[in-house]
Amino acid sequence: MGDSARPEYHLAPTRRDTSFRILIYSQDGYGLGHLRRNLNICTQLKKILPDVSILILADSPVAPFFRLPPQCDFIKLPTIVKVDTGVWRPTQLPVKDEELLKIRRDIILNVMQSFRPHVFLVDHMPHGVLGELSRPIETLKRHFPHTRVILGLRDILGAQATIRKMWETEGAFETLESFYDGICIYGSKSIFDLVKEYHFPPKICSMTRYCGYVTRSDRGSRNQSLWQKYGNHEKGKKFILLTGGGGADANFFMEKFIDSAEILNRHIPFHALLCVGPFMPKKQILHLHQRTQGLPVRIVRMLSDSIGLLKRADLVVSMAGYNTVSEIMRYRKNAVIVPRPGPSAEQTMRTTLLAGRGLFNAIHQAQLTTERFSELIYMRLTSPRVMHETQIPNLQGAQNAAGYLTSILAVP
Repeated sequence: MGDSARPEYHLAPTRRDTSFRILIYSQDGYGLGHLRRNLNICTQLKKILPDVSILILADSPVAPFFRLPPQCDFIKLPTIVKVDTGVWRPTQLPVKDEELLKIRRDIILNVMQSFRPHVFLVDHMPHGVLGELSRPIETLKRHFPHTRVILGLRDILGAQATIRKMWETEGAFETLESFYDGICIYGSKSIFDLVKEYHFPPKICSMTRYCGYVTRSDRGSRNQSLWQKYGNHEKGKKFILLTGGGGADANFFMEKFIDSAEILNRHIPFHALLCVGPFMPKKQILHLHQRTQGLPVRIVRMLSDSIGLLKRADLVVSMAGYNTVSEIMRYRKNAVIVPRPGPSAEQTMRTTLLAGRGLFNAIHQAQLTTERFSELIYMRLTSPRVMHETQIPNLQGAQNAAGYLTSILAVP
């Protein structure tokens, strides 16, 4: 079927209530970062506008397990995951890529028609997975031109040449220039000048603002219960928190930590908690359990916030995901970071820049030997570094992004 024979989509105008509505596109696949970041922004939006209604288009398999703010809900898209730069595959439905993208696109269009948002916040990809948002956004702006379409970008997207080529090939820059009203960068220009590094065209540069790093909000009672359940109850022992984000690719550095724990256990009293995340295969978790027998190491699959544990940890050992690194900076935590080597260069780039400012120590997986890992952990436990406040970037990203979104709601 040629382009001329494509069915035309129409968003039929119907009666609207008086409350503001925000629609968020959050594509995660096997990750948790985008959804967590958007939920933190939602929390700040509710503080500014308690009556705002927020609907999230999410494809994370664990989206139903996240606690949502009042008057906030999500619609689950069929999950698709990134296996390489520009290469995606379904995780559950045994259908062709074209079929899955059509299903996702039709869901998005139907939601737009029914929800009719005042603001559409698109996370990470202006054109969506493989361009799935291009036509929905065009249709939305044609029928509801007053809807503000905003792009939210994390601090670093990936290798500069790779991202630039992908955005040009998939039409991301064209979509931005034609249909977007603003861009929020959840990072700091002093750390990574995203606009400059990815060579944004002048028109796109003019609509961009740096909001600062987004961090999660505390949940007091939940944080306290987590600490009582999993924290260190033995006096005189250092508490190490090991976290690997979603956990799909965290097994390697957790195995290396267990190797290191066998050495550390002979030299320093400690207690460690390994948060394996929701996407680590059960077989790998069972193997980790077997390997920790006789060691002061406990393993837990955690779907919810671990801030209460992170705040109390004497040392955080983690991968370099955006959210965890932001929280490490927020709470000035003593930390060792092991960046994911791929498929994107994002974590390696973030680690290099922030470790270079003395905010934590880093060790890359290619150099991750048991000896080096145990030495680095021992050093950080016995001689923790103090973060210099002048090196810590703006961490008010959620508040600033929410403030910007609510300010444009007032525009007719």
